Amino acid sequence: MKSHAVPLPPHRLSPAVLALGVSAGSAVSVVAGLALADAARADAPVDIPPGEFVVDQAQVLSSAEEDEITQAINDLRAKEGQNLFVVYVDEFTDEAGQPLDRQEWIADVAQAKGMGSQDSLLAIAVDQRQYGFDADQANSIAPLQNDIIQEYITPALPQGGEDDWAAAALSTVSGIADATDGSLSGPSRSGEGGGAGGWLAGGLVAAALAGGGIALASRNKKKKSLEGQSARVAQGPKDPLDAMSVEELRTKAGSMLVAADDAIRSSEQEVGFALASYGEKAVETFRKDIDVAKDHMRESFQLQNQLDDHIPDTEEQQRAWLKDIIARCEAVGASLSAHQKEFNDLRHLEDSADSALADLRTRAAEVADTVSGAEQRLVALHGQYADSALVEVTDNAHQARERLEFVQAAVAKAEQSLATSDRSTAVLAIRAGEEAVAQTVTLVEAVSKAGHHLDQSMENLRVGVGQTTQDLAQARALVDSGQHRELAGPIAGVEQTLGRVKAGINSGRPDPVDLLKQLEKAHRQLDAPLAGIRDRQEQERRAASALQSAIMQAQAQIDGTQDFIAARRGAVGSQARTKVAEAERTLHQAVRLSGQDPVTALNLANQASALADRASQLAQQDLNSWGGGYAGAGYGGHYGGHRGYGGGAGGSFAGGLGGAILGGILMGGILGGDHDHGDWGGGGFGGFGGGGLGGGDFGGGFGDAGGGSF
Repeated sequence: MKSHAVPLPPHRLSPAVLALGVSAGSAVSVVAGLALADAARADAPVDIPPGEFVVDQAQVLSSAEEDEITQAINDLRAKEGQNLFVVYVDEFTDEAGQPLDRQEWIADVAQAKGMGSQDSLLAIAVDQRQYGFDADQANSIAPLQNDIIQEYITPALPQGGEDDWAAAALSTVSGIADATDGSLSGPSRSGEGGGAGGWLAGGLVAAALAGGGIALASRNKKKKSLEGQSARVAQGPKDPLDAMSVEELRTKAGSMLVAADDAIRSSEQEVGFALASYGEKAVETFRKDIDVAKDHMRESFQLQNQLDDHIPDTEEQQRAWLKDIIARCEAVGASLSAHQKEFNDLRHLEDSADSALADLRTRAAEVADTVSGAEQRLVALHGQYADSALVEVTDNAHQARERLEFVQAAVAKAEQSLATSDRSTAVLAIRAGEEAVAQTVTLVEAVSKAGHHLDQSMENLRVGVGQTTQDLAQARALVDSGQHRELAGPIAGVEQTLGRVKAGINSGRPDPVDLLKQLEKAHRQLDAPLAGIRDRQEQERRAASALQSAIMQAQAQIDGTQDFIAARRGAVGSQARTKVAEAERTLHQAVRLSGQDPVTALNLANQASALADRASQLAQQDLNSWGGGYAGAGYGGHYGGHRGYGGGAGGSFAGGLGGAILGGILMGGILGGDHDHGDWGGGGFGGFGGGGLGGGDFGGGFGDAGGGSF
């Protein structure tokens, strides 16, 4: 099993480089506020590696049994949108081997794994003959948890002299599947030897609870032979993914990541439209569906990042993780479609199409007034900063105009459809228009956010130059006194970089983000030896003073890249989305550690910035190669025929259709003229087929784990 612990750079960034001119009190309050959003997780008694659902520390399963349980869980995820983790241990103990309460043990494992609201955990301590089962309080099966235990799990636990440890896990899968509709029909009892009552008659629970000193049945801790198990495994359906090559699995997983991510974005926009009309309470259920889908995507992106990293993976690992990504992406659809009908009933657009169309016209007119402001802001920003600093927003005003052109085309289509009583087509056009308005807002707001980010980065840069100058003076004094001669080389390197950075600042149109990166890189040459000179308390003080600005810097970069992808999702593939998701996860870790370990938290925040920067580069590469050579307008330019849309220079799309395709609102279809059969894809709540499953934090938290002794 390879480790994917977050790698820390060999030298931490000097706190001086990213320090903001803020008071210590404000820095503490911001970081502390962020940290409260995610309390520190306990160390797990058992580690559940990414992509694995069965952990057999007690070594009681054969490889065939483990495969069978895993396949059953994968089927559960794809069909029902539920997930199960199964853990076998000798005893419920902490990392030091000290006995731990069963409920506490399960809560610690679940929290450390970061399980999602659709996850459940079955834990069996085979030596203690104890077990526990728990689902998150927000899980739809939570009210039936005790029933699942009584009707499915308890009867399947091994009785005296038995060692069929797989049965309980398989029966738990069946119980969860049965409970997804809010009630239990109960397992088929034929041939089960009396169910729970028969099992309890074995006397194991009574003996354990009475403490009468009766020896519990022994077990064989070696892996069981495949003999007698192959028939049971053979009964299950063969996974068609096993016939695909690793490269084919990679291609499929990549396309499904994009589709699932787009579905979540569209669904979020749809819920936003409904929220404006019906209020928070009306959309609460649909928000939960989206949260579950996001849990699945976080885990999928983390797995994809492991596949993309520099650590070699075996073919077995690659296949397992890719299949897990595919299953989780399929699971996203199950989550989003769980209440799709109810959502459509809530908006009842076919019945209210006329008023929805009027609202769309009004909203489009309001948003159009903001585009001119974005154009003026871009003119000002290009006079203040280098073009390289504005690459993510350079054509935002132009793209916003294109989205508004498309809104007009969508309005016209809706009017035409309503006139012919084709209300279903009118609804599709209205939804596409709504999404185009939402993207217009994203494009306009991104310009404002970019300006704020660059202004803040410029301030960070000035403070960083001053602090770096101070560190250089300290290093020179040490060398001049005959100490730490090893600093002479780093001093020369930092002096050269500092000169270039100062020249960049005075150039008239600097790129403060790039200059900050140069300063950080050079400063690391000094950082290692200076850190050795400074005591830990001083290191932590300096890190804490820089942490708030580093977190803010990373968040701004992540937000900018997310906005870039959101408005151009028709062109951006899975790599950029994976990297920005990893940047979010890494920043989340930084915030979580900010109150305990500011040095590590600072490293993580800087890593998050680097990941966001890489995501931005990948997204721009996708855009440049999309559609036969998308070549952006460049600031102040025009597309002239919308070159690049649909196949290179010279192409032409009326009514903003090129922008709608780029934005993923129209998925390859052309609207208007003689092309009325295009695909109005991209919008709608739950617009992706499949099922849904979790990662992320247990939303409602673990309650008291059910279970007992046996």
